[in-house]
Amino acid sequence: MTPVDEPLQLSAPLAWRVAPQLCRNDPATGESCAWNHGFWQMLRIMGLITTPVHHRKFFAGALVAAAGGARPRILISGTADYSMLAHLLAAYRAAGVAPEVTVADLCETPLHLNRWYAGRLGVAIESACCNVLEYESARPYDVICTHSFLGQFAPSQRQQLIGRWRELLRPGGTLLTVNRLRPQGGDAWVGFNLEQRTAFRKSVLAKARALRGIIEITRDQIAQCADEYARRQGAYPVHSREELAELFAQGGLPIEKLTVAAVAGHARARITGPTTPGSAEYACVIARRR
Repeated sequence: MTPVDEPLQLSAPLAWRVAPQLCRNDPATGESCAWNHGFWQMLRIMGLITTPVHHRKFFAGALVAAAGGARPRILISGTADYSMLAHLLAAYRAAGVAPEVTVADLCETPLHLNRWYAGRLGVAIESACCNVLEYESARPYDVICTHSFLGQFAPSQRQQLIGRWRELLRPGGTLLTVNRLRPQGGDAWVGFNLEQRTAFRKSVLAKARALRGIIEITRDQIAQCADEYARRQGAYPVHSREELAELFAQGGLPIEKLTVAAVAGHARARITGPTTPGSAEYACVIARRR
């Protein structure tokens, strides 16, 4: 596969710097999401979270197969940083395809990182700072791609989300998404439990040396970031492939292919919890608008 350039040593300090200024304040709580977007790329450097890198093979093949022409319109629906864009552009560059890309997210920080990354490659992209449930486009998309996005929506909202994706796709257009499966538990928001928080904090501090020479941050700040991340991060469970199949079929985007596998190389990871690879299994979904 074509190498994917993700210059984390340059973008991690950028994210840390701009997140306090660009991250949105939640209208209900007044709290900023800088705890997430400012710290995310540091966690990537430390190898402690799951990203499109872990599903590179799936996206590389599926994106090209779904392209629908030499100039496909692609929507990235929600993103923590530029990783989805990087893998998308690498896959299409290898195939000789020049996509027309839009990145939509609720927060300006990941959009800023996407524009920064595209600028480094001399690529023009569009960005939309919005709730994807309210996003509209005058022209439909050939492909919509996401990573670990469905779990950010409560079960009561998922039909609305899939319905919006369907409306944004052209007939025959393709949705590509990857999401963790959590077979146990109910429908409530799942975060780190106390044991997971403790293990996560220890792992972050043990790996903090990876940030030396990259970003100006003290050990106390890293510990504080780890504590806040573990306190706030979470997702609504997606339980099974059967649940996904029913959900997408009801939303008018029947699944054409669904594969489930653990993240390679992390089956015995000592830390578990939302966004961490651990021993979790992930569903890779290809769905198509009929």
